[in-house]
Amino acid sequence: MSADFQKYLQSVCNAYQHWWNLYTITDVEGSKPVQRTSVASPFGFDLMVQTVEQKQQDKGETPDKTEKTERLPVEEGLRKYSENHVLLVGRPGSGKSTALARLLLEEAGNSVIASEAKRNVREACPKDSAISSTTKSVIASGAKRNVREACPKDSAISSTTAIPILVELRQYNTSVLELIQNFLLRHDPNLTFDSETLKTWLRQGRFLLLLDGVNELPNDDVRRDLKTFRQNYPNTPMIFTTRDLGVGGDLGIEKKLEMQPLTEEQMQQFVRAYLPEQGEEMLWRLGGRLREFGQTPLLLWMLCELFRTTGNVPPNLGLVFRCFALSYDGKIKDDVPVSGESRRWWQELLQHLAFAMMQGETRTELRVTIERREAEAIFTKLLEGKVDYPASRAKEWLEDLLKHHLIQVASNNQIEFRHQLLQEYYAAECLLQQLPNISNEKLKRDYLNYLKWTEPLALMLALVEKEVQALRVVKLALDVDLQLGARLAGEVKREFQEKTVDLILKLDVPELLKIEFLGITRSGYGVGFLSDRLQDQVSHVRRSAASALGEIKDTQAVQALIGALNDQDYFVRSRAASALGEIKDTQAIQALIGALNDQVSHVRWSAASVLGEIKDTQAVQALIGALNDQDYELRRSAASALLDFGQKNVFANKVRE
Repeated sequence: MSADFQKYLQSVCNAYQHWWNLYTITDVEGSKPVQRTSVASPFGFDLMVQTVEQKQQDKGETPDKTEKTERLPVEEGLRKYSENHVLLVGRPGSGKSTALARLLLEEAGNSVIASEAKRNVREACPKDSAISSTTKSVIASGAKRNVREACPKDSAISSTTAIPILVELRQYNTSVLELIQNFLLRHDPNLTFDSETLKTWLRQGRFLLLLDGVNELPNDDVRRDLKTFRQNYPNTPMIFTTRDLGVGGDLGIEKKLEMQPLTEEQMQQFVRAYLPEQGEEMLWRLGGRLREFGQTPLLLWMLCELFRTTGNVPPNLGLVFRCFALSYDGKIKDDVPVSGESRRWWQELLQHLAFAMMQGETRTELRVTIERREAEAIFTKLLEGKVDYPASRAKEWLEDLLKHHLIQVASNNQIEFRHQLLQEYYAAECLLQQLPNISNEKLKRDYLNYLKWTEPLALMLALVEKEVQALRVVKLALDVDLQLGARLAGEVKREFQEKTVDLILKLDVPELLKIEFLGITRSGYGVGFLSDRLQDQVSHVRRSAASALGEIKDTQAVQALIGALNDQDYFVRSRAASALGEIKDTQAIQALIGALNDQVSHVRWSAASVLGEIKDTQAVQALIGALNDQDYELRRSAASALLDFGQKNVFANKVRE
């Protein structure tokens, strides 16, 4: 590549060296920094991805023909499949954008190392010089060492030297080429290329494109343009991220990887590192709710920040966001010179801004960025008749919020919330205020009918105080879409869930659908019904019931699932083992150890994998024995489980044998 990208690459290394900050909401301007004795970054999660494959298990195939899901570290998976394009799918806050930022940093460091090594060799070894290849290697090695000292210590060295470029799709205006050019110029103003040059390099595969936020594109026309762009440059490695395959589709990308939730051990390690003095108390207060609230890095961080400042653990996710927002207001109070009148309006202003941004060019679209003038107009309209000089106050208070709160100016000079989840929370609060006055027909037509409102509705229901209103929304949701109704049935306050789950149980639908919907609720009130279905005469019903219990993750199901490990259908046994792994109750250890001797290898390696997740030392000897099994997948699962136990010496002994 003829252009000099060294300045660009070094700028990327400098800008993203603290990649873990993307997990958090940046401290407000002017406030005092939080002092902690923990490590610089407790965000060193070994995040995992899993291949998204079409499930074959219910189609009658034998175990040998069943497709095995691949599970691997996120950066490894992205590198492995980027050449033919890969789509990274994950729930909000699961670390998709941060994974791209980390990969961007590592690949920029790799390219710096490669370029620096070549330059040093050229300078020290002219073409006609008789210097040996060994000497050249020493020179190159020295260059690598120097760059590593400037770049992060944990930077992985890969074989690719393509120039990495982060493309933030929410900033789309005219074309992907424009976004590429803007990112290059942001890090080196001298990198100005015409579109034909960029197209040539794309055809040659000179770049690694990291395209973040397919679900944040403004409309279907833009999504079609992006799909065409991807198809036009098959030689350029590309990695895309999206929140939901239902929003924006998959762009025709065959290989998909799904972000996996944090394990309970990862959550506990983070809490103890982030809150060295309060961590144990927080874990004790959370109890079994840690997995419910903390499965994504962003939410886990919010929980820790909330507990650090208030000492409280809210009972549901909606209240986590509400308490976090209020706590954020509180910590500004003593540090930042803003008027009390401005601060009193902040919550309402943010709610109305978020609500307005939920309206896009079409009824199905939403916006994640907004022009400053439009934001000022929204504030002015809200303030008219309530304060003096509303237009002036709108400008002043918007500036206060941009400096000190949960919105910011994006790189394209538009305004955005610091995370889309925050936008959805504030929209939920605004909708909650209007709920009593919204007719049933309007609620179905304008909100329940649109996918973009699913997350705000879920957050809103956790905040609804009146049972009659909660039941009303769930009933209307079931009229619109049964899956949506099932999801919302499990989002209401726990004291309302017995009645909302009863709505699911009374549906006039086939048994398998009812079981699926109970799994979607993730409510413990469905456990009794599902446990009974583990005794059903139809194997497909038993399989689905075991899977649904794994979704719910309630210890009430443990004994029924242990019994299902003896089912005559091997798929039921395998799914029961997986469900016990989700619940992670030590009562199941002996039964799972017994499953290591199952006659079907598929069940044996499922049991081994689950024992590794539960990490009870009772299983170590049984897993060591499983290393001699004739099935490769079982040996691999057992080996992985033993490594999780820290049994590296087992493998050394195996090699000596």
